[in-house]
Amino acid sequence: MAESLSLSLQALPTVNKDKKSLEYLIERINEQKGSFRNVTEESLEEEIQISHNGEAETSDDDVLETVDDVEDLKSNREAITTAREEILKQVFQAHSESAQALDFVSLLLSKYSPNQSQTTLSTFIKQNLPLGSLGGEVTQAPQVSELEKQNAKLASIGWRMKSLNSTADSLLKSASRLEEEVEKETRYWSQALAVKEKGWSLSRLPREKHTLGVRYGFAEAYSDFRDRGLAALRREEDGSLSLDRGFRSIGDRTIRVRLLHQGKQIASSMTAASKPSIADSVEAEILNARNSIFDEELHHEIHREARNLVNQGVRCVGTSVLIPFKSNKQLEIDLVSTEDISRDNAAEDNIVSSRMVENATLVLRILLSYAHRQNHQSRSKKPPALRESKPPRPLYPILKPVVEYLQHRSQVRALQTFLAEVRATIGKAGLNLTVGKSESSYDIASISAVATKSEDSSKIEALVQQLTSPLHSTIAINIIDGSTVVNLDIQTTLSLPEGTTFNVVNKESPLQSPIYQLPRSTQYTTLVDVENCITHLTTLSTLHHLLSKFSDWRTCSTHGTSIMRNRSGTRDREIVSLALAKGQLSMTWQRSGSLNDQGLWTWEAEDLEGNGETRSIFDVLQRLQ
Repeated sequence: MAESLSLSLQALPTVNKDKKSLEYLIERINEQKGSFRNVTEESLEEEIQISHNGEAETSDDDVLETVDDVEDLKSNREAITTAREEILKQVFQAHSESAQALDFVSLLLSKYSPNQSQTTLSTFIKQNLPLGSLGGEVTQAPQVSELEKQNAKLASIGWRMKSLNSTADSLLKSASRLEEEVEKETRYWSQALAVKEKGWSLSRLPREKHTLGVRYGFAEAYSDFRDRGLAALRREEDGSLSLDRGFRSIGDRTIRVRLLHQGKQIASSMTAASKPSIADSVEAEILNARNSIFDEELHHEIHREARNLVNQGVRCVGTSVLIPFKSNKQLEIDLVSTEDISRDNAAEDNIVSSRMVENATLVLRILLSYAHRQNHQSRSKKPPALRESKPPRPLYPILKPVVEYLQHRSQVRALQTFLAEVRATIGKAGLNLTVGKSESSYDIASISAVATKSEDSSKIEALVQQLTSPLHSTIAINIIDGSTVVNLDIQTTLSLPEGTTFNVVNKESPLQSPIYQLPRSTQYTTLVDVENCITHLTTLSTLHHLLSKFSDWRTCSTHGTSIMRNRSGTRDREIVSLALAKGQLSMTWQRSGSLNDQGLWTWEAEDLEGNGETRSIFDVLQRLQ
């Protein structure tokens, strides 16, 4: 039989590439030599020389030390092996004894509780011994004295009393805790009932079925704001009700309308007299939350609409909307926190409130509420046929009526200023021109009386119809002697054709007057054309009035601004011309014939230098007779 040959095949030792890397070598050098600052070329050469000299001297000693180390290593290994075997032997013995004790106790208890004790029996015992085969009984009861019995009885009574006292204390604590909980629940539900009685809608939260919520938003609002109009009514530690508006809430905010002059604030819709009150109840918090989300939607819709009104001078600067009002004046609409308003009002005490600014804010809110009502009416109707694409969300006409009003007011004020200047000018000449009060379809400055005091819905509907309709104003003018009455109808709209139109209507004039022969109604689109028309009508009426006073004069042409006469017995001709422009009435007199002569008289509305004529035009013309 061939001898068995055992071979030990081992893999070639692998070289750890990490130990040859530069980082590893630098780390070893730092551990052995320290910092590189202490390593020099001379020190390295000295170490190499010492290592060569020391190898020859210590070679024999190293051999002896190596032999001793090998012998010590063998003895240590034998001691460790012996100790390990002894420990394992004792562990196995302890495990065997504990297993036997467990089997003994389990088999003893199997007579009384077999189901429980068989779980701890070993497999060997289960297979060879039946359950309940081992049992025990007391052979002789210990002798107990009467004193020990009495002590045991007293101890038993003491434990029972302690247990009963503990149970009573626990019941009392539970009762007091239940009473407090009842008070908290009563307070919570009484406040919730008060919220319900105020008309707020209460329901469960969609994602928290066990939490009560209140819906303070508007059902017809845009989806982003409609979904945010639901808040949780949570119970505080004392049982009071608190409003939890969620993480998306950024505090109460409100719309602010300010009047700016050259960038400086001169009036605001939120003044120190109208600071928001601090919410002292849940109803007030809900009301503030409703107002805040309403104004946030209003600000959003105003920004959407402002982008389509750029041609009217409306600009969006950051979160503000700027509307041109007058020269160097503009309205600014922005959304601010109520805390910022209180802080600004405290810092600027000179800011006053303006009725026009306050009511402009009211108009914006009324128009958004009207848009919500229109959404409700459209939802109540039969839905249109399905389309492939969803129709775009329409723009609400909220900012447009305000812009129309500001433009209309600016045109009417400019026309009234011009008429006042004409009246003052011809009044210096002894003539009379009466301008009636402007009658407008509505006025924002007085609109709050209808919006806040009226309980009739029809009046509110009529008010909204006025707000969304083109603006219309009428001014009646009685020229000179009152025989000529002209009505100025001003209408402004931002719908096509957009702009302001002026209708000059000749309501009443004498048959002999040249105004009677003019068209009864003339329409103009610019303020300059209307001013020229009124100037011309005033001049014609003045000439007609002069002709009625001085019969020897006659007109040069039907619609001319001059009158003439021929002196009896001579070939001389006199011509008087009138010119009314820029707050000044001029009368030019010329004589042609044998004696050429001329004269100029002027009447000014504001004669600051005192060069104007002080006599009336009748006195001047009388002197020419």
